[in-house]
Amino acid sequence: MKRFSKLFLILSIGLIAVTGATAQKKDRDRDRDNNRQQQGERWRVRHNGRYYNVENNQADMLRAAIRSGYQQGFDAGRDAKKNRRRGSYSGLSMYREGTFGYTSGVDRSLYSYYFQQGFQRGWQDGYNSRYRYGREENGAAAILDTVVNTVLNLTRY
Repeated sequence: MKRFSKLFLILSIGLIAVTGATAQKKDRDRDRDNNRQQQGERWRVRHNGRYYNVENNQADMLRAAIRSGYQQGFDAGRDAKKNRRRGSYSGLSMYREGTFGYTSGVDRSLYSYYFQQGFQRGWQDGYNSRYRYGREENGAAAILDTVVNTVLNLTRY
């Protein structure tokens, strides 16, 4: 019985040490992530042969442009199909302007480009009554995060 008690005590102490080390690592990782966000990670995106340097909040704006474009494109494509209109998204003013939801803080032409990228994919899904690039979420069309990340193709610098 003494042997079992000693073994249990040794294992308990080892488990406490491992748990403490794991908690410390999680704390360090969380602190590092918080510091990065406070410092503002920088990203680079390429459009029309030019590189744009963007910070976290600007990258979020570009993600929002793609998501908004997808939603607007999906609705427009679905309506076109429902009303038996032929043609494409390229003639729609919302697509051509690409500024729906735009707020300052990021280059307007960059926002417009990413809005249009989302719009094209949304139109295709809505017009063809499918979810190739998105999914239904709370009764509305939402683009997949993997598609957003592929379209945006941010690189950290």
